Amino acid sequence: MTVKLTLGTSNAELGPHNPRVLLGRDETKCELWVHDNSVSRRHAEIYLQNGQTYIRDLGSSNGVWVDNNPYDEIPPVRVGGEPIAIQPHWKVWVGHAPVGVEWVNEATQGATVMVAAPPNVKEMIAAARAQMEQQTALNAPAPVAPTPAQAQAGSPAAHAEAKAASSMSGGSLGVGGTVAPTPAELTYRRQGSNNNGTLLIALPGDTFNNEDTISGYLEFTATDRERVASIFIELIERHKKGPRRGHVWDRCLVRQGPWRTKKDDVLSMPFELRVPSGPSISGPSCHWELRGYVDIAWAIDIEAKCPINMRNTDIEKIRDALGALDYRMGMLESKPLGQKFIGKFNPPAHQQRELNITDVNLDIEYLGTNLKITMVVEKSRLFHFDKKVEFVFDIAKLRAASRDEVGQYLQTEINKLMVK
Repeated sequence: MTVKLTLGTSNAELGPHNPRVLLGRDETKCELWVHDNSVSRRHAEIYLQNGQTYIRDLGSSNGVWVDNNPYDEIPPVRVGGEPIAIQPHWKVWVGHAPVGVEWVNEATQGATVMVAAPPNVKEMIAAARAQMEQQTALNAPAPVAPTPAQAQAGSPAAHAEAKAASSMSGGSLGVGGTVAPTPAELTYRRQGSNNNGTLLIALPGDTFNNEDTISGYLEFTATDRERVASIFIELIERHKKGPRRGHVWDRCLVRQGPWRTKKDDVLSMPFELRVPSGPSISGPSCHWELRGYVDIAWAIDIEAKCPINMRNTDIEKIRDALGALDYRMGMLESKPLGQKFIGKFNPPAHQQRELNITDVNLDIEYLGTNLKITMVVEKSRLFHFDKKVEFVFDIAKLRAASRDEVGQYLQTEINKLMVK
């Protein structure tokens, strides 16, 4: 699926390798931005999930609004932290600014209608903002419900609920918080801080694999009285050939505001992030991190970074199977955003002498639920042309197979390549 987005004069595109976009006034932090005083620095997020295009508010002052009635008989609806699926022919605004959404090459094609915010929307924004200011003063945001996965036994959310239930006395838990696991339970911990507070990221470990769920905790400690718009955390891939600030693979809105902090408030919050199916591998050219933010209105945001290691078990299984067959694997380079890996492997010495082949080029590419493998022998005195074989693994079957089973399949294809 490809979705084209427009906000002001900026444009972005959603797709399989870029599923999330931030909208706001800050062009250094948002992929879609507009210089409009009704738009917050980080105002909203649009993302793809299960074939739908969703939008949600990130604690903005003037809200996200949708009008799904072409005859204007029903007033526009405000979107909160709970996302809503956008449909063609709707009207969508962040503050007063219209958002363009166009679906391309899909069975259901169409686009939203980009029009300036009408007077009734501006009146609703003004009324909602006045009400929000009153609620902010009360310092009592509604709690964010855990996801179904978090609610399962053993998840951070379930752990926190059980712990909070057994510890009803002592300690300020801030606004809508829970009791976080102890350092002995979540041993990998990183934090960032400034004059407004400290943000801690706590994880059970620092190494993750394909399609893992990264479950952990954020803990925000306020050291000043500030208005918080939202708290969220992102899974970032930083490749030397990729975007300068890295690529966001997943984002969890941990707490949506706004609310007013008090000095020494402590807010502990569980989160979950999803690792993609074919991630780039941590190495000299690729680094992964979790990046958490406390988005503070009219003050300096608090940011925390937590480096992690990323493995790709599919690539490891193919590498190990080749090694068991006595083929010597060199470095496999991950392309930016993963999904494709390029490298070489060397046949055993006797085959090199017999066939006059020093190495074989290897390309591995994720194609939906399949893994396509291409092997190429470049021109040599024996082969007067590039000799190539291509074949496909079903990813589910590859992950279920043993190393020896994968090796037997690879050997069959390599034999085709090595025939004189």
